[in-house]
Amino acid sequence: MGSAACRYCTVIQEHDHRYKVRRARHALDSSYPRCDLHWRFVCAVCGKPRHFHAVSFCGRKRAFYCIACAGDHPADPRSFWAWTYSYRLKCPWRAESHEALDRLEHDHRHPWQLRPDWARAKRGMSRVEEIPDRWAFRVEPMAGITDEDVRKGWDDVAKWWVSRYTAKGDINREWVIDPALFEILGNVRGQKILDAGCGTGYLARLLAGAGASIDGVDVSTKQLEAAEADQTQSKLHIRYHRGDLADLGMFRDATFDIVVSNIVLQDVRRLSDAVKEIFRVLRPGGRFVFSITHPAFEAPVPGRWILEPADTERVEDRQHLAVDRYFDRVAVYWGPPGELLAVGFHRPLRDYFEALHDAGFLVSRYEEPLPTEEALRRFPRYFRDMVRLPNFLIVEAVRPKGS
Repeated sequence: MGSAACRYCTVIQEHDHRYKVRRARHALDSSYPRCDLHWRFVCAVCGKPRHFHAVSFCGRKRAFYCIACAGDHPADPRSFWAWTYSYRLKCPWRAESHEALDRLEHDHRHPWQLRPDWARAKRGMSRVEEIPDRWAFRVEPMAGITDEDVRKGWDDVAKWWVSRYTAKGDINREWVIDPALFEILGNVRGQKILDAGCGTGYLARLLAGAGASIDGVDVSTKQLEAAEADQTQSKLHIRYHRGDLADLGMFRDATFDIVVSNIVLQDVRRLSDAVKEIFRVLRPGGRFVFSITHPAFEAPVPGRWILEPADTERVEDRQHLAVDRYFDRVAVYWGPPGELLAVGFHRPLRDYFEALHDAGFLVSRYEEPLPTEEALRRFPRYFRDMVRLPNFLIVEAVRPKGS
């Protein structure tokens, strides 16, 4: 079969000489040409195609579903053929989990093996040859971007942004950032806290529930509308304000014991002005605790994972991170493909520490958080790469007493 052989079939045959290699029909111009069985299958929940090793099948529902729609997806450590694990995906319809299609094939339980008519009809297989990008990006010069562009961008993406959140935030906040953030914050009962860039208000609600007095500020009217709606349901007293962090004129000097900003400052255009305003509204001795995406490893500037094949969901297939143009200062528009894009800013790490220094802060703690053990067990596809490279960082800075 030569170059027309399915790459996955060939790998399997190297471990089982009885395995029949099929002709490749998909991704023919790639390093991983694939047969129908080893192509992409369409999820009955989200309607999107995924790599076959990230799709499972519910026999009672008689439907395929993908790793993104599974409640969790722990790694089954039983080795098979060339692989040391397979995903076990929590069923979206029933209180059970199912092995992914690669493991099902090995065990002769793949729906195409059990139902030859399904194989002939290629039931569940995607007919689309294109492998879409996971995220859409556009990079532009930072000059020319206005505060209004930033505000409008976050209003535009409010719908899909809110859809990513639970009461504990998105998956990265819940399982990586917030455990370390809350450990640094400590006991907040009785503390007056500003949630700087509060968005949908999930962090404000968690802090208010822990006994803190909370004000939240965000530039996006629509994000704040979502926050206000959730506040009505939770019965917590949180004061929300629309405004830019670079102008916190609604607050007097030395108002807060703590300012917390969770994955926000990389989206602030006037960073230096914002940090100076945060210094002003903190009382002497007060703490500024913030997290950001790690500027050394952000995508698409300065880094991107090199994947082989391009649509793999296995972490070991992320061969390396290609990093370049770290010192560029650019605006980055990003979001899911087909959706409106939010705007943020890539700048080197020194810019954040220079802003802290110029405002008068003293840095007291620096952390590059790792996913929790439970996160690694339940969601290996999301988090195993984070034990290779840090995706986020957390800084605690103090306004000196007497300042």
